[in-house]
Amino acid sequence: MEATGEPVTPASGRTLTSVADDARPARVSLIIPVYRMEVELRRCLECLTKQTYGDFQVVVVDNEPAAGDDVSAGIGAVISAFASAGLRVRGIGCRAAGSYHARNAGISHSQSELIAFTDADCLPLPEWLEAAIEAWDTHTHPGVVSGPVALYPADQHPISLYEMRFSYLGLVNSRGDSFVTANWLISREILTELGGFDASLRSGADVDLSRRVKAAGHHLIYAANAVVRHPTRATLEELLKKHRRTVGGAWNRTPSRLRTLRVLRHVLRRGWSRYRDLHRARASKTEPVTGLLKVQFAITAAEIRETIRLACGAEPER
Repeated sequence: MEATGEPVTPASGRTLTSVADDARPARVSLIIPVYRMEVELRRCLECLTKQTYGDFQVVVVDNEPAAGDDVSAGIGAVISAFASAGLRVRGIGCRAAGSYHARNAGISHSQSELIAFTDADCLPLPEWLEAAIEAWDTHTHPGVVSGPVALYPADQHPISLYEMRFSYLGLVNSRGDSFVTANWLISREILTELGGFDASLRSGADVDLSRRVKAAGHHLIYAANAVVRHPTRATLEELLKKHRRTVGGAWNRTPSRLRTLRVLRHVLRRGWSRYRDLHRARASKTEPVTGLLKVQFAITAAEIRETIRLACGAEPER
């Protein structure tokens, strides 16, 4: 779908864009998938207006299936407001449900040499893109550049404290063997070479692709000063939904033979490891963990139910 050079209404079925967007392709296209998160998207785009690196454009991919090729009214209003204020931003719709379908759609609608990714509920620090580009330009055979995904608590509720303790986001990136798309920079050439994200995976396709990038001989580069902030989940249902989606990703990645037993074993091993960690903390009386133990019980129960649901033929959650 071609950009037309002026903001248009979501009902028109055309791409939302800013006037500056048509002048020339920016060096970096930043792709943000979004699904019913107008408030979070507004905060993310506000952070992007403060980037110290300027040669980028934003492609917001509205993953609202009912919208078809149009962006939904709420997302379109946010995009139009920032486009009118001068941010190089445009919006497209993606009918296929799932964030990796949306990211692949964003790739196909961008023309830049480099492709960056973040999430609609992330808050990139002002130096984020500049630090990522510097790391890309100064390394030999770069494959993916990523940096810290710094969690901050939504509040002091056990839900937030649990995520601060156990979230994989920062850990995965800092290990350097795979990266999450909350904080990613990659070239269009490599994405084309490897076929983009495996959109059949509802969770973990970023880890899958970063490992394929590494296997193809490219380097995974950790840039410690390319920082994106990410809030913890604020409610138990948000946290359980995240874990059900993670189970769905594990289900899709696991060979069909003995799949149910393998996924259940993974769920129970992880749950037991975290139970032991929390019980040790409670025994040492170094921190209050009773609320966190209740959260872990709810998560393990939800993951077991989700595994059984999938084993009965249901589809993974989006």
